[in-house]
Amino acid sequence: MEKFSDSLPTFINDIENPEIQDSLKSLCQIQGNRVKVLDWGNGRIAIPIEINIDLPSLGNFEDLDIREKEPVILVFDIVNYPVSAPRVYTDRLDFPKNNLAHLYVAVNNRPPAFCYVRGNADEWYANKRIEDLVIRISNWLRDAATGELTENGEQYEPLRLEGYTGSIIYDYDTILTVITNKAAVEFGDKFSIALFERPSSKGRYTYKFVKLITDKNALTTIKEVDEERKKDKEDVTRKRYYFGYILWSGEDVIKREYEINIPKSWEEFKLFCEYYNIKYQEFEKFITKYNKINEYIYFPVIIGICRPSQLIGYSSNIEFINLRFNVTSADIEGEKIVNNISIDMLSHNQPLTQKLASHISGWDIALDSARHVVFGCGAIGSKIIMHLARSGQTNLTLIDPDYISPHNLVRHTLFGEDEGHNKAEALAEKIKKIYPYEQTNVIHGTSFKYGLIDQKSTFEKHNWVLDFTASEAFFNKLATLKSLDANKIASASISDFGNLGIMYKEGESRNPRLDDLQAYLYSLSESNKNIQDWLEREKKTAQSSSLIVQVGVGCNSETTVLSDDKISSHASYFSGILKREMTKSTKDGKIYLNNIIDTEDYMIETEVLNIKPFDTFHAVNNPNWEIRFKPGIMEHLIEELTLAGKNETGGVFVGVCNYKTKTVHITGSIKAPLDSKGSSTQFIRGNDGLSGMISSIEKSSGGQIGYVGEWHTHPEGPDFLSRQDMISVKKHKEECSNLQPPLPVFLSIITPTGIFPYIF
Repeated sequence: MEKFSDSLPTFINDIENPEIQDSLKSLCQIQGNRVKVLDWGNGRIAIPIEINIDLPSLGNFEDLDIREKEPVILVFDIVNYPVSAPRVYTDRLDFPKNNLAHLYVAVNNRPPAFCYVRGNADEWYANKRIEDLVIRISNWLRDAATGELTENGEQYEPLRLEGYTGSIIYDYDTILTVITNKAAVEFGDKFSIALFERPSSKGRYTYKFVKLITDKNALTTIKEVDEERKKDKEDVTRKRYYFGYILWSGEDVIKREYEINIPKSWEEFKLFCEYYNIKYQEFEKFITKYNKINEYIYFPVIIGICRPSQLIGYSSNIEFINLRFNVTSADIEGEKIVNNISIDMLSHNQPLTQKLASHISGWDIALDSARHVVFGCGAIGSKIIMHLARSGQTNLTLIDPDYISPHNLVRHTLFGEDEGHNKAEALAEKIKKIYPYEQTNVIHGTSFKYGLIDQKSTFEKHNWVLDFTASEAFFNKLATLKSLDANKIASASISDFGNLGIMYKEGESRNPRLDDLQAYLYSLSESNKNIQDWLEREKKTAQSSSLIVQVGVGCNSETTVLSDDKISSHASYFSGILKREMTKSTKDGKIYLNNIIDTEDYMIETEVLNIKPFDTFHAVNNPNWEIRFKPGIMEHLIEELTLAGKNETGGVFVGVCNYKTKTVHITGSIKAPLDSKGSSTQFIRGNDGLSGMISSIEKSSGGQIGYVGEWHTHPEGPDFLSRQDMISVKKHKEECSNLQPPLPVFLSIITPTGIFPYIF
């Protein structure tokens, strides 16, 4: 039996790695004698051993020549072992290498190596011993002998290749159309051309597919390539185009065998083509006759081989081998390549698709799902947008009037080359580059055209409306925009020196809506110390000249102190929320809080608040005003009405009054002070302790929650204001007009029939 190890010299140096010494001792015990230590070269040693194989009693699968004792070579990296797992090679020169899939293609005149684990061998070996490896190789050879090495026997295992010098990116099915559908021009028998681009001249060679060469685009493509090559080589806009070549065998030439000797030179390439019945002569004639078509001497070549069945992981039985040629004018005479030029292997990568991105991200969305509109493509908006896009969701309309400034780069997804560009447009271009071979459907703009935002038809094609503008004015606009009644809406912002991220998600049928949720959050300050402290800090900040992030204020200023990692923390949390909601939207309104505690220990805490619908009414005397009650308050008022019996009772409302949206949010009710007087015909609200209670609420909420109006009961009617009530309104009107800021007079009548609010 001829063995490859017989050609290797003895290793003459000392082995200082103690892990290798221990493994060699274990191998001696397994073999029952001292093992040979041979020089593999490149800082590696080779240990030839024999492994016992438990062969099937009825004979090997397809008479495969696997023997009871198989010689193998274990190759150790002297320095990096055991972090680097041993490579295992067959030691038999007549080993049936062309009949097995799980072998790496031979390189540098070495025998093929076993692909003994699926995945990373170094990771597998991290918690294994050399004895475990020997057992694994024995099992591998047994599986080969029984025909169980391939997990899917009905499909064909592709070649295991290694030793790549670069990579080539193309869609397998696109190149397949060249063979099956004649999608490209055939410049010879089973020989076509495609255009590739090399994104960078630095580092590893990478070629990205651009397009196939067809009858319709051949001349324009050549012109396009020439125009790029005329540009100065230092021009950053210059595209490095390469023409790549596709050769394939006929359908009647089906090869089951694994040819493990991938060509490394021109002479080997010709033999390789002859083996697979690929006619290389017209390819040779073309590249020698038109050698200037590739200004750069390196170019990709794709070889298509017909296999007996569909390849595992692919849609056809065509296997592509990807090579890189190096041809100069000195290698050409006439229409022949006269020098034995070098050829390298390229690894194939499928381009990213939205479907694949969705699958990899664990977010299997329907790619034809409804469009979403995003207002605000700044720091937090850009990051959430890119999280969605990288998860396969690109059906987006991006709106932002702002342009990238240098200081934005501290916190924004975009980079220096985007300075001066519109944020929405630049993000759309970045998303398109992630999926270069697909229609992303990203739409961008600085704003909707005049009046469109108020039209229901504008948002009919959108599912979610997302607000990341950090604009209080736009927040108010969204809260009351009637054209959004059929949409799902969320708004996110950052507060508290960048440490608090807040996302509001509206409830079903827009109740609770954005401003309801904001008022609800502020009202929690009465019982929640953390929210109380936050609002107090915001109030102090608003009163000072400090330039930091405040409630409802963006982080676009270059004087704003806010790190990218904090923005990213909030954005990743919010995008995770949105992905869940887009998959299965919840009915309740929600407030999501992401709190970064930046003290001695850096911590992140999250909280989710579920908010039921608000009770909503329009003012009896002015329907333009809307009154929205926090859940539970109406029940409290009815209870007060019942407890007072036939006597009138009352109290005051606290909450938020917004002149811009003409909305009063009632977040709390204070019952009648002890000095109040009530009878069956009138109610006179007292003042004992009331001022202190209101001041306490205002203080705890940082001034966000305060007095907004009055209420009293009419236990026996009427369901409208009495003459005495109107006198009270006139008195309150004078008082409220002198407040800073001034308030409308808000007075509600509670009767057994219901509530009747008035605003003057």
